[in-house]
Amino acid sequence: MSDTAAPARSRKKTRRPRVRTADLLVLIVVGILGVAVFNLGKDQIFSLLYNPIAGLIVLIMIIEFLWLKSGDRTRLYRLENDRLRTKLRKDEELLKRGRDLLHQAIESAESEQARPLEWHQQAISLQKDIDDRV
Repeated sequence: MSDTAAPARSRKKTRRPRVRTADLLVLIVVGILGVAVFNLGKDQIFSLLYNPIAGLIVLIMIIEFLWLKSGDRTRLYRLENDRLRTKLRKDEELLKRGRDLLHQAIESAESEQARPLEWHQQAISLQKDIDDRV
C-alpha cells in the first residue's frame, strides 16, 4: 500500500495555537506592573492607585466600555431586524401567492373553466416554496 492511499485521519495537520488578544493584554499588563514595581516601588504604586485622578480615569473607562458595548448591541439588533423584515416579506409573498391561487381556483370553478392540472402544478410549486421557508 502506498502513502497516498492512507486514510485521511492519519494525514492530520497539526494546528499552531493562535495568539489571542486577551493573552497579549495580560502579558502587557503584567509587564507594565513589573516595570512599575521595579522603578517606583510598592508604596508609591499604592499611592498612585488611591489618587482621586485614578478614580476619575476608572470611571471614564467604565463609561467608555458601556458606550462601546451598547454600540455593538445596537448594530446587532439592526442586523437582526433587517433579517426578520426580509423573512416577513418573503412569508407575506408566499401567503399572497397562496391566496391568489385559491381565489383563481374558486373563480374558475364557478365559471366552469376548470383546469385542474394547471392548478395542481401551481399548488405543488407553492407547497415546495412554503416547505423551503419552514
